[in-house]
Amino acid sequence: MERETNGTEDEEGRQKIREEKDKSKELHAIKVGMGAGLEEAGGKMGGPTEPGVLQERYLGGVKKRRRTRHLNDRKFVFEWDASEDTSIDYNPLYKERHQVQLLGRGFIAGIDLKQQKREQSRFYGDLMEKRRTLEEKEQEEARLRKLRKKEAKQRWDDRHWSQKKLDEMTDRDWRIFREDYSITTKGGKIPNPIRSWKDSSLPPHILEVIDKCGYKEPTPIQRQAIPIGLQNRDIIGVAETGSGKTAAFLIPLLVWITTLPKIDRIEESDQGPYAIILAPTRELAQQIEEETIKFGKPLGIRTVAVIGGISREDQGFRLRMGCEIVIATPGRLIDVLENRYLVLSRCTYVVLDEADRMIDMGFEPDVQKILEHMPVTNQKPDTDEAEDPEKMLANFESGKHKYRQVGG
Repeated sequence: MERETNGTEDEEGRQKIREEKDKSKELHAIKVGMGAGLEEAGGKMGGPTEPGVLQERYLGGVKKRRRTRHLNDRKFVFEWDASEDTSIDYNPLYKERHQVQLLGRGFIAGIDLKQQKREQSRFYGDLMEKRRTLEEKEQEEARLRKLRKKEAKQRWDDRHWSQKKLDEMTDRDWRIFREDYSITTKGGKIPNPIRSWKDSSLPPHILEVIDKCGYKEPTPIQRQAIPIGLQNRDIIGVAETGSGKTAAFLIPLLVWITTLPKIDRIEESDQGPYAIILAPTRELAQQIEEETIKFGKPLGIRTVAVIGGISREDQGFRLRMGCEIVIATPGRLIDVLENRYLVLSRCTYVVLDEADRMIDMGFEPDVQKILEHMPVTNQKPDTDEAEDPEKMLANFESGKHKYRQVGG
């Protein structure tokens, strides 16, 4: 049964192959007949026939689609090539199209506005250049040179303050400087801050000590407080802990003390110190003492701390030996003053470190009592003279007749 089935399938396969061969022969005969007929037709017409025409006629060809023009096309395109246009040579107007000039009154719709502005500017510039006389051209060149010089000067003046010398700084530069270092001031006729130690007016021996102490650049509070202190003006400085407030009031004090004759400092040592620095706690007073000794010892300035926890007799002995600066807490200093271990006959410099904390702790009556032990002859007069920075600076440099100065 399987053999009969296989035989039937083989017979059907051979039958399909014979049918395909017959179809291919018929198609070949048709093509040959078509070629002969076309050649005969071509012979009658007097020429050969192209294969593409035959294929298009009998088998069909790809029709060339006509190009459609969209409504938003900017330029109208004709069916013929632009090179076939013979009117270009006929009239020069066709070769050079005239640009519409609206004299700044408007623009052509459908074209980029920026492009129109550039083209109009270029057109008017070229037109004016052609119409200018020699004298007008020279005047225009002089104007442009003046304008370039002005712009160059403006760029030079607008440099950052760090690129300028001290005498080139303007009010705008100082305002930017204060903003860069977050310096805010209140008061009248405030001096400009110091940009760096070398730009300051500090004496060389003070700068040398500052460099040895490791102060490479002044902190914001030091930049503004030191110039004010050097003018013998009272100051209240507000800054965060560790910002260098101690050095900010110490440096003007050291500058003034070093201007005094050393022989006078030794002979008048029994009249008390030149400055007192008050602190609310013993620990803070000890920190200030360490900082003061670090600055004052190379300059020959003696410092004594009057605080609790140390024998009053030992402190009295050191005070009788003489000193220029006393660092104390209010309670112990009053005790020393009342027991005649210390007088403030020549004290003209008072510093209240952390004055707000001192007032909150109830030390205000003690501070008032300490100020009563100071002479009244060195108080600043309540006149216009005390408001004049030049006169205050002259008084600062006068030596013994210096007005009392308070800082905190």
